[in-house]
Formats: sequence, structure tokens, C-alpha cells
Amino acid sequence: MSRIFLLFCAGAFMLSGCDRTNQRYDKAYFDFDSLINVQVAGLLRAQAAISKKSMLNGKQDESSFVPDSLKLAYELEVFRQLDIINKPLYRNVYEIKDGEQDTKSNLLIRSYTAKAPSLVQIVRFYYHSSMQDIRKIESVFHEENTLYDTKRNLLMEFEDSIHSSLLKGYQLSGTQKMIMNDTVNFSVNVSFSSGKH
Repeated sequence: MSRIFLLFCAGAFMLSGCDRTNQRYDKAYFDFDSLINVQVAGLLRAQAAISKKSMLNGKQDESSFVPDSLKLAYELEVFRQLDIINKPLYRNVYEIKDGEQDTKSNLLIRSYTAKAPSLVQIVRFYYHSSMQDIRKIESVFHEENTLYDTKRNLLMEFEDSIHSSLLKGYQLSGTQKMIMNDTVNFSVNVSFSSGKH
């Protein structure tokens, strides 16, 4: 099951065109690449272990392991796709609202909402007093063309750490419909636990 799921995810990432080689552009909105790099480094320092529950069309799988840097980077690669909002194509496309109070917590919300069609229509950041203290990121990635239609609901949750917010877990769920194939439903729920006591 794990092998099947990994192959599915790898295929989905490739179809989404996430070849990031030599991509350089100003980060007009939020630097997701830097966020992921910082989280990978922080989780490696914490010797974090991964507990993962995954589901593919109703078939469930669970695993636990301590990742090396390559595996950890792979685990978080899907969130780098959100960096697409910074591409020159989307400059001035997103409306920014900041400082809204979350009705379910004591957190503030900064949201980026696309005013034109985009692979990422909205991203919400939940934070304490400043964006340096992010506690949650929510977004939806939706790509549709003649070959496939894929939608991913993305959630990252952070906890307070010594120097910055550290990722404590993430959720990924959605559907993928390939041409001439049935719709595939999937979900991944991951939690990180520090190996340092």
C-alpha cells in the first residue's frame, strides 16, 4: 500500500509540473521555499520522527520512521507548489487581507485571494501577534487540463519553538481524475514528534 501511494503521489507531483530547477523570481507574496527549507532544517535538528496515516480509495496504511534530509524534503515537497503564487504571471492577482480575527481561536488571519483564475485560489495564514509566529497555513491547489483534474486540500500546523514556529504536522487530502480512469480519493495525515528530550 505504501509503495502504491508513494507512486501515486510521485505521479501527481510530476503531472503538476513541479520541476523547480533554476526557477528564480521575486517573492511578491510569501516565500514558501524558504519556509520549507527552515522547517526541514528545524525538524532535522529536533531529530523528529514521522507518524503517517494514509488512505487511497479507502485502503489505509500507517507507518512511523525517522527521516533523513532527503526523505524529509520529499515529505514537504507538495507545499512548495504553493510558491506558484509568486510567479510573475500572478503579480498583482492576489488580494491581501490582514489582521482578521479567527472566530475559532485567538489567532489573526492573513489571506491571499486570487482575483483571476489561478492554480491556488486562496492561502490563509493563521498567526499570533506577527507573521513570524505562524500557527497554521490552509490552501487549496486545483489543476485541471485535458489529461487530468487534481485537487489538493493542504494544511500545515505549527507549534512554538525556541527560535521560530516548528511544523508539528500536516494534512493533505483530495481527488485526482485521470483521463479514461476513475476518480482517486486520497488523504495523508502526518505528525512530527521530537527525538530530543
